[in-house]
Amino acid sequence: MQAIVYNGPWNIQLEEREEPAVALPDDVIVEIRATGICGTDLSIISGEYNAKNKVIIGHESAGIIVDKGAGVENFNIGDRVIIDPTYYCGYCENCRKGLRNHCSLKSSTEAGVSIDGTFTRYFKTTKRFIYPLAPDVPFEQGAMSEPLSCVLTAVKKLAVTPFYNVAILGGGPIGLLFYLALKQYGIQAGTIYETSANRTNLISSNDILTSGWYLSGHFAPRKHQYDLIVDTTGSMLEKSIDAVADGGKIALIGLRNNQQTINPREITDRSISIIGSIDSQDTFKHAVDLINSQVLGLEKIITRSYGIDDFQEAVLHLGCNVGKQQRNNDISSLKSVITF
Repeated sequence: MQAIVYNGPWNIQLEEREEPAVALPDDVIVEIRATGICGTDLSIISGEYNAKNKVIIGHESAGIIVDKGAGVENFNIGDRVIIDPTYYCGYCENCRKGLRNHCSLKSSTEAGVSIDGTFTRYFKTTKRFIYPLAPDVPFEQGAMSEPLSCVLTAVKKLAVTPFYNVAILGGGPIGLLFYLALKQYGIQAGTIYETSANRTNLISSNDILTSGWYLSGHFAPRKHQYDLIVDTTGSMLEKSIDAVADGGKIALIGLRNNQQTINPREITDRSISIIGSIDSQDTFKHAVDLINSQVLGLEKIITRSYGIDDFQEAVLHLGCNVGKQQRNNDISSLKSVITF
């Protein structure tokens, strides 16, 4: 089978790999029909996020069961399913504390990072990590369950109320999923800040934001303006401290290495909460239910699909130029998906 393989920074190749086979009773083989391109994939390609050499990348996926072990009673061959790629053992110290998104085995079990992922035709998982995809929901939308579950984990930790004045920094897929998730929690007003003119044009032309929500190209807020600031860029903490209201919350979501300076006394004196969140923690089922209910309007966010042969073109349209070995804001798609 063909697969997108990481061979080091800026070196991704379409290679032939052996198809996986059932080996254990709980094993499930899924024929991948759609895999979303995640910001993590772009960071792996550029060398900003570490991945195992020669690994198949990709982790946001939905497909059809084509084989299963004798111990899989809850699903049948031919079932449409969504894959949870975030493995957890269930018995390490972190798992037993409820921190399954920080499973001690994560560094050696992370699909698309340390073990082979889903930018390929077939993927082996187990019955614990698949969920049903409703018959009328496109595979492309089913593949959004993983990033949506990560967003719902953060929103749950933030304990939001419907009366928050909200700023979302970054209008990419994660920022837009935060917008959709916060609306489900009753928040009907806020601003999304996005520096890419192409991306803001796509958000506007696709009519994604409802009344009460605004789009801005530059984060220059009033002092203490927002009750909640969601930073998906990973680089705006200093500005966020100034912009957050007394007693407000700042969510750090972006995985970007950088140094920033803050005054710890101000955090204490103004009762500011700074909350980091990564991966999914007890929210994957909620994400699947939301997607199967088709209430989110994900079709407006998924703007392009490609075949596996066009992978480099796909990431180019997301501002990741493999040929020139650079990332930029020349973005012509919101969420892009590889389909099979």
